[in-house]
Amino acid sequence: MHNAIVILQKDPARVQNLVSKVRSVSEAVFIVQSLLELRRLLSQFPIQIGVLDLGLVTLQEIVDLRRQGMEIVCTHHTPDDVMWTEALEVGALDCCFDDDGPAIGRAIQQTSRPYNRAAS
Repeated sequence: MHNAIVILQKDPARVQNLVSKVRSVSEAVFIVQSLLELRRLLSQFPIQIGVLDLGLVTLQEIVDLRRQGMEIVCTHHTPDDVMWTEALEVGALDCCFDDDGPAIGRAIQQTSRPYNRAAS
């Protein structure tokens, strides 16, 4: 499962939409309901990418997950420039609207081109 993806989102309808979008990138897609559940999953499987709702995780939690080797795509129902800047400053690949499947997919695909991204 070298390219496994985990999704942590508030809105169950958006989760299903995201699953359909990211299946083109990875067959191993996990859905979790909480950060605790995400951490448990991460202790059992190598999860490369997390699509995480900024309404459910803090920037510090993103930093902690990045230290564990997970790439993060942040989402929010109304992300603004400040949110986007702060997310990128802590190492997220991007901060997207939670219903923007194409943008989330593009951000995830960045992980397959590690030489295009500066080391964190």
